Amino acid sequence: MLNHKGSLRRRLQIVELVRKRGEVSVDELSRAFDVSVVTIRSDLSYLEQQRYLLRSLGKARYLAQEPGDNILVPTWDAAARKASETVVARFAAEHVRDSEAVMLGVGEIVHKMIPFLTDRANLSLLIQDVSVAKTVQRFLHCEVLLTGGRLEHGSTAMTGPDAEAAVGRRSIDLCVLEACGLDRYGNLLTADSALARVARAARRAAKRTMVVAFQPVLDGRKGETFANASEIDTLLIDDGIDPPTMEMVEREGLQLQRRNTGILEFSVS
Repeated sequence: MLNHKGSLRRRLQIVELVRKRGEVSVDELSRAFDVSVVTIRSDLSYLEQQRYLLRSLGKARYLAQEPGDNILVPTWDAAARKASETVVARFAAEHVRDSEAVMLGVGEIVHKMIPFLTDRANLSLLIQDVSVAKTVQRFLHCEVLLTGGRLEHGSTAMTGPDAEAAVGRRSIDLCVLEACGLDRYGNLLTADSALARVARAARRAAKRTMVVAFQPVLDGRKGETFANASEIDTLLIDDGIDPPTMEMVEREGLQLQRRNTGILEFSVS
C-alpha cells in the first residue's frame, strides 16, 4: 500500500489523464503534476504493474480494462476527434452575436465554426486563413475581409507584419483563437512565432477573446505563447486536461461554466 495519500491521488489522476488522452509523455506528466521525472517514472512503473497503462518510449499509453482485453485502445480515434472538435466549434459559435466584427484565427476547430454561424445577421468577419475564407463564402452571406500578409509555402495562414498591422487597426468585438498547447503557468500556445504574433495583435485589438483547443500539448516547450489564461474571456477545451491544469485555469480567473459531452467551458465570472 502507498503511505502517502498525495501519491495515491496523483497516480489516480495520471490514470484518468492517460485514459482520456490515450497517450501522454513522461515530460508532460512531470510538468502537469509539478513533480520530477523520476517521480513520474516511479508512478508509471507502479501503474504498469497494476495493468492500468503501458510504458513505451518515454510515454504512457492507456491499457484497456475490459476483462480479457489486453490491447491498447486509444481514447480518441480520428472520427471521435472530429466529432469532439465539432462540439467545441458549436459551443464557440454560440458566443458570436448578430452584427459583431469577429476575427477568426487559424485551426481546425475555428474552421468548423463556420456552418454554425449561418443564422447570424450582419456579421463582419476578419479571416487569417484563406481556406476558412472559402468555407465562409460557401455557408455565409456577410462581409469578409482577409488580414493580408505573407503565405509560407504549403500554408494557408497569413502572417507577417502586414497581417499583424491589419488586425491591430481593426475594431474587433470578438477574436477566436486556437491553441495547440497549454502549460502549467496558464500560457496558451500556438505552433510558431509568426502565428503567435498575429494572435497577440488580435487579442490586444479585441473587446473579447475566446480560445478553443482539443487535446493541447501540456508542455511549454512545444509552442509559442500568444496569451495567458488570465488575459482571455472564454476557454473551450476537452476534459482530458489534468486536475492541476484545471485548477490553474480557475486560479487565473476563468470559472467552469459548462461541462458537456467531454467538453469544458471556462469563462470570466
